[in-house]
Amino acid sequence: MSVGEYLLPNVDGRRLGAYTAFLGSVTALRRSGWREFSLHVRDERGGFGDHPVVRGIYSRGGKDGVKAWMDIDYWEEIPCEAGESAGSRLSLRAEELDRRIFRLLGDAIPPGGHLMVSYEGEQEVHRETLLSLARHIPPAATPLGHLLFLGGFRHVKDWYLAEGGMEGPRKLWGEKAPGAAWERTFEEWTLRQLHAFLEQGPSPDTANLFEEARRRAEEVQRMIRKGSS
Repeated sequence: MSVGEYLLPNVDGRRLGAYTAFLGSVTALRRSGWREFSLHVRDERGGFGDHPVVRGIYSRGGKDGVKAWMDIDYWEEIPCEAGESAGSRLSLRAEELDRRIFRLLGDAIPPGGHLMVSYEGEQEVHRETLLSLARHIPPAATPLGHLLFLGGFRHVKDWYLAEGGMEGPRKLWGEKAPGAAWERTFEEWTLRQLHAFLEQGPSPDTANLFEEARRRAEEVQRMIRKGSS
């Protein structure tokens, strides 16, 4: 099995609209079954492929029933550093490539697995997620949490453990249900969080974030209700 097949099935050459996804570096780490990797996209002219959209660690899981997982950094905007588009920037959100990327990542994680994504960064997606969580907006209604949900992770939570300076960046944790019963439980938790948020309406703290958060919350609600109908 090649590292590409091991890491993200069929990712190399995967068409994402007008773009193509491909793996950059894939490096075996000292821990068995762990790979450090980068994921890139390029347009039809080969532009934008230098800077990764995702970089992190993939684990195939292991002892005690631990399923495959990822721990990643994500870039919503990437520069084009060469070719005809040099100097321009690609917004994955504007192109809806962000949704496609997280669905692609979700395809590599089995039921019971999880994906962690850092929200400490300098891009708008990181700042808005950080501020939204600080204002008590439900994780699934934040920019990064919404993408996790779209990727198939039905339980999205804030993940931060204080470990004396060794805890690393703050992250959102998206978990796939191990089975149908747990998926219903995860979705019920999410619906309760979103319902309470929407019922409360905007507050002085959330006024500038509320409309986008409401749009994301309502989309998640529709997806859950459609799936259970």
